[in-house]
Amino acid sequence: MSIKKRAQQGFTLIELMIVVAIIGILAAVALPAYQDYTTKSKVSEAAQLISVAKKNMVVAFNEGTLSATSDNTSLGLGAANTIQGKYVTSVTAAGTGATTGTITAVMRATGDTNVDGQSIVWLVTCVAGGSCNTTVSAAAPFPAKFLPKT
Repeated sequence: MSIKKRAQQGFTLIELMIVVAIIGILAAVALPAYQDYTTKSKVSEAAQLISVAKKNMVVAFNEGTLSATSDNTSLGLGAANTIQGKYVTSVTAAGTGATTGTITAVMRATGDTNVDGQSIVWLVTCVAGGSCNTTVSAAAPFPAKFLPKT
């Protein structure tokens, strides 16, 4: 009685099930991270669009023309609804005093309901003889993880 060795051909069912399980676990981790990454990149458009407003606000402070009545026009910007992008509806700049101002960007169509329609606000605070600092915030339900750094 001779037993011949057979070469294994293909994969067993258990091996295939293990591979499918591993792929499922990786997908479950990767998909939410990818969605967060794409939303954050869409929100970053707002930081790019407000950069001119921020620069003009700092220039107005240094020239002594920043005031509580400063707005897009006095800061040399277009109307709020003309400063827009694919994910930003408008950018509004407003002086709140001789050393402070706010810049507000309204988001749209990012695919995240916590972000769409929400406003991101940059507060520009200047110190005479010093520099200007910027802080960024947004009201709930806007997730803090999507806010630009400054």
